Amino acid sequence: MINEKTNRLRNFLEKLDVIRKKYEDIEAQKDQFNVFSAMFDTSDEVYLHSQFIYSLLSFKTGNEYYYLNTFLKTLDSKFQYKQDSLEIHKELHDIDILLIDKTTKNAVIVENKIYASDSNHTDEGQLEKYYRIVIEDEKIPETNIEVFYLSLDGHEPSPESVSTCKKYPQLCEKVQCISYPNEIKSWLQGCMQFVYNKPFQRETILQYIKLIDDMTNNVDIEERIEIKKLIGESKSNLESAKLLIDNVNHLHWHTIADFWNGLADALEKQGYEVTQRPMDENFTEIVHGSNRKQKNAALVIGIKAAHPFIIRIEEYNDEWFYFGVEKDKKTSKQYVQAFKELVTNDSCYEDDENWHIWRYPSVNENEKFNSWDIHVDATFKLIDDNYRQHITSIIIDDIDRFIKDVERLVAKDSTQS
Repeated sequence: MINEKTNRLRNFLEKLDVIRKKYEDIEAQKDQFNVFSAMFDTSDEVYLHSQFIYSLLSFKTGNEYYYLNTFLKTLDSKFQYKQDSLEIHKELHDIDILLIDKTTKNAVIVENKIYASDSNHTDEGQLEKYYRIVIEDEKIPETNIEVFYLSLDGHEPSPESVSTCKKYPQLCEKVQCISYPNEIKSWLQGCMQFVYNKPFQRETILQYIKLIDDMTNNVDIEERIEIKKLIGESKSNLESAKLLIDNVNHLHWHTIADFWNGLADALEKQGYEVTQRPMDENFTEIVHGSNRKQKNAALVIGIKAAHPFIIRIEEYNDEWFYFGVEKDKKTSKQYVQAFKELVTNDSCYEDDENWHIWRYPSVNENEKFNSWDIHVDATFKLIDDNYRQHITSIIIDDIDRFIKDVERLVAKDSTQS
């Protein structure tokens, strides 16, 4: 029975592969040039996405803010403004986009997230800070402030962002989550009615919509229809498709477990002592847990070798995979100094209030996986043994290089002393 199911599934996947290749060929024949991806890093929140949205919102045709009005209508915003007192800001008080009218006493905060996590502090969350500034510095009543949290998938801000200081208990309920493929794309499509005879504006907006589709993996409708037809053309295909759907979570569990356990094993073979590794329950929380458990889950590997400090390898729901050395009183001054020198002289490394030094692995942009989301291409590709080993090798090479750089600086310091 298992062999029969396997054969049927293999046959279904072969037919699905024909459709995939067909639409890859169609896509390859299209005009692939996009001015945005040609000039910017497509994940650049500030200089690409916030700048473009701000430019449209602040653009006037005659005395009309057509883009702004369509934006507010798309979001069902209650923001009221007057032409002569409206202010549209980018990066004022570090707020990505701020609409404010001090005459009508109204404001709209738009926080834009592509891949970055919330910039929270121990005593105040990011959105709490912006909300407080608009109330205290800009003198806008709480009841007249709207907060929109923009992301690729419409996810919520971190709990810390809205409830660290607990000064504004209503803020959590006020935040409205919006996304690029839904609200932003709908807004831009709604703008087409007044730019149909303005070719520069029209083509620029169309290129940005295409960028959104590429970033959110929004495939052509024709491809979806053909896949649906393939699934429905036979009972066998229907059962094979359902078998895949039913097992997505199980595939997810085993994929991230294989990667993290394989990384820990590979580090041991490299000579490192693994002091901590993820448990099965961590993978279960990420894949099968409640929303709260998924957000609070963490994947951690701790390693040490001849060096007198622990390297932690971590990934959280709102922070991409990284490794480094946490601050503690046991780390000797010579190593702390070496960490500082690396951070100062090598842009790969960073530090903060909790870490002497940390960095992301040197993988390509399209290789950045997310253990929480099997639908991310780079995560799904971890199913492939060769690809998984490729990513593991990059991470271990980065760690090896980090150790050598630190030991070189310590030895240099000892010689000079």
